[in-house]
Amino acid sequence: MSARSTEDLMRPDLDSLALFLRAIEHGSLSKAAAESHMVLSAASRRLAILESQLGVGLLNRTSKGVTPTGAGESLAMHARQILRDVDRMRADLSDYAQGATGRVRLHANASAMGQFLPDDVASFRLRYPEIRVSVEEHRSVYIVQAIRDRQADVGVITSEAVDPALHFIPYRTDRLVAIVRQKHPWRGREVSFEELLDFDFVGLEDDSAISRTMEDAAMSARKVLRLRVRVKSFEAVCRMIEAGMGVGILPEGAAVTYRKEMKLRFINLTDAWASRRMYLCTRQEALSFPQRRLVDHLLARGMP
Repeated sequence: MSARSTEDLMRPDLDSLALFLRAIEHGSLSKAAAESHMVLSAASRRLAILESQLGVGLLNRTSKGVTPTGAGESLAMHARQILRDVDRMRADLSDYAQGATGRVRLHANASAMGQFLPDDVASFRLRYPEIRVSVEEHRSVYIVQAIRDRQADVGVITSEAVDPALHFIPYRTDRLVAIVRQKHPWRGREVSFEELLDFDFVGLEDDSAISRTMEDAAMSARKVLRLRVRVKSFEAVCRMIEAGMGVGILPEGAAVTYRKEMKLRFINLTDAWASRRMYLCTRQEALSFPQRRLVDHLLARGMP
């Protein structure tokens, strides 16, 4: 067999991969065939060809249905990623077909997404309708990795990282505040974080920048951070505080929408770290025209 024909055999088509995923998701080849708009015999033959192409069994077939083999589980992981990438490719090309001249992948942390970034991106879209901006929310640490791995073009994060391949540009500032329920015993208008360490805390997951800041501050104060609850979102933090589960530390601008609804009080923190600088993160290499347009626009709306 020639090298070319061997290579062709190892290239399963996308329809077969989609059929295979439907089969293991439903545990039934007949349901997968119906969902794929084909007769059962055709679906069975297509999967048999897929197994022949890859040289390994992918499905355990019984009277009760189908389950993936070890190789099938491995293929399922790759197939899902392949089909996601194809969907993204089609979305990108659809943008160009509708008149777009470029696309920028923007990743931002929750603090930026909950405050100024939506308005900044909306104003960019009005000024440059021909440039599509896809926006995803991630933790700062993951955004830095995504920029490094070329999974994103521009990031908005709350701290710099030491990486010669990346460029960090001051963009905005935000301020962290202590959030308590209205009946909380602390009545002052400001407080140091060290004084709050006598209370229980509600926090975000431990990979968030705020969680790391709180842990470092508690260590510096030589006190224990009594973090009783960890949740995924700012809203969940506020709801736990409202329920009396503890004190929280969040960006004021992102949490202000919950203050009246949940009967919360904000207390200013006297700690220097409560005032944070946010950065745009890009690779050190020259930016494309659409990327440069977005960065310049965000900077013009950000810090002077």
